[in-house]
Amino acid sequence: MKKAILILAAAMMMGISASAQEFNPHWYLQLRGGVAETIGETNFVDLLSPAADLSLGYQFTPVFGLRGNAMGWQAKGAMSGVESKTEVYKFNTAQAALDATFDIANIFNVNLDRVLSPYAYLGVGANMRFNNDEAKAIQAKGGSFEYMWDGKAFSPAGRAGLGFDIRLSDAIKLNLEAGVNALTDHFNSKKNERAGKMPDFDYQYTGLVGLKIALGPTKKAAPAPVVVPPPAPAPAPAPAPAPKPEPKPVVVEQPAPAPAPELQENIYFIINKWNIQASEVAKLDEIAAFMAQNPDTKVQLTGHADKATGTAQRNLFLSEKRAEAVTNELVKRGVDKSRISSTFKGDTANPFATPEENRVTVCFVK
Repeated sequence: MKKAILILAAAMMMGISASAQEFNPHWYLQLRGGVAETIGETNFVDLLSPAADLSLGYQFTPVFGLRGNAMGWQAKGAMSGVESKTEVYKFNTAQAALDATFDIANIFNVNLDRVLSPYAYLGVGANMRFNNDEAKAIQAKGGSFEYMWDGKAFSPAGRAGLGFDIRLSDAIKLNLEAGVNALTDHFNSKKNERAGKMPDFDYQYTGLVGLKIALGPTKKAAPAPVVVPPPAPAPAPAPAPAPKPEPKPVVVEQPAPAPAPELQENIYFIINKWNIQASEVAKLDEIAAFMAQNPDTKVQLTGHADKATGTAQRNLFLSEKRAEAVTNELVKRGVDKSRISSTFKGDTANPFATPEENRVTVCFVK
């Protein structure tokens, strides 16, 4: 258990660093209904009972959240050997718990628009059970209940489970969850007959389906890329003063050489991505056309990543991929690869003032 907690904590920190600019912490509400099952001395279907729950939670990071949960309705048990048959009895139950939730997909990759989001949860709570009249009636007929209780009874509860959120919109998701509650052996009035094979608990399994409703925006709008115009080309040098005429020889003045053609474009990227955005395609077309018109030119590409987010290792990887992406796009547009030089600097050199500008590949043609 300690190792599992350490792994989840490390994964949570990975999720924080990867998505700091897009994720928005928010409250959410879960409304669900389903079935509960307490393992007993009869078949599975006979011990199914209705269940419902309500949760109010807060998602602190893309990976980690906390929720308060209220769950209950009905539970069932079975007593064998009473009048030579097995009798099923029901009672009511209510439970309050606090759960820690972990988004499994965001542990490995951040994509807030994905359709399916698996998660796990761990929690603790307190269980109350009441209305045990049916078990008492069976006991009156000779049933042997080691832990018969009357009125109301309470016990601590441990919880764990897995679930899936299926995205219907930014605010609403269809939620499916399966879990188990570990309760004291007194839960269903009977002694656990699996002693020696597993801990002395009663286990209530639940399957729930319902809606998860976000009570605020789940992500921040991505800032529009800041377009920085390329620097103006240096002015042509002033012509040298005309020499004083001499009788001999006659000097013919040569015109000043034209400046070499140059072009700079900045190809911007979304945080943690290296795919080319639609807004940047025209810049690539312009570079390719310029180099076709000026066959002696070459292009120097330098990939960057912003220092404000991510780790140094991740940012070095992103800057390399961004430079490679621009290289591949220019080759597709007919630029010979021998005319392309490429390098990447991670977050060691941020040429611009904002994080959004520094998610860039700088292209200098000369």
